[in-house]
Amino acid sequence: MKKLSAAELLELSPQRYRRLVRKGDWKKETFGVCRGHALTDLIIVSKEYAYDCLAFCNLNRQALSVVDITEIGSPHPKNLAPDADIRTDLPRYIVYKDGKIVDEPTDIMKYWRDDLVGFLLGCSGSFDWALREANIQPRSNGVFSTKIACTSYGIFHGNIAVSCRIFKNSAEAVRAIQISSRHNRMHGPPIHIGDPAAIGIQDVSKPDLIHPWGGLPPTIPSKEEVALFWPCSATIRGVALKSKIPFMIVDHLRCMLVTNALAEELSIL
Repeated sequence: MKKLSAAELLELSPQRYRRLVRKGDWKKETFGVCRGHALTDLIIVSKEYAYDCLAFCNLNRQALSVVDITEIGSPHPKNLAPDADIRTDLPRYIVYKDGKIVDEPTDIMKYWRDDLVGFLLGCSGSFDWALREANIQPRSNGVFSTKIACTSYGIFHGNIAVSCRIFKNSAEAVRAIQISSRHNRMHGPPIHIGDPAAIGIQDVSKPDLIHPWGGLPPTIPSKEEVALFWPCSATIRGVALKSKIPFMIVDHLRCMLVTNALAEELSIL
């Protein structure tokens, strides 16, 4: 594949981007592509656990907001990307069996069954487009586990994960809260502001779940900077480990599905 410039990556259509992923020509994180389009995380479970999964997500919707569901046995999310295939159109996946990671493949064709249901979850990377349009460019500081418990349902239980963004001053932080609050299906406003230790994060420069966007090292905020913490769909990875669900597939770190919908189309005004 011819190497695309940063500007060309931004202008890619979701369809073309997904074709690159499907062919194996894109194996990196889903970052800096398809300007303005909504990104989603993924959960796949058997129909036996689908209702409990949906109920669990709805009870913890700020972290796990379901924005589309596939029909049983269908890999196509018919509302947000009917031409997409959740078996092949994410750069990488994590496969869990009984609470253990058994594979991290680039497609899940060999795992697909006719009793599986896919859930697309809102991702805060979607409202990052709105922040950029408002000339706000926070520094990503990674994703952390917390001591905030999810509301349990059935076999599903665990703690909420959060993504951290650092803003250069309080004025930008306030604007970011206002903007993200319109995007309730993409996690909405922050879940925490201030002392990270209050939610169980001892060192904000050491993310324990996912490294920062763009490859920059995590840092401790300066005196003028403000750290905001958003609920994150990475919550489901801890849930998979703790709940020991017999079979579950999720998106790999920073490897999301790019949908046909614009983030603004899914915003709640």
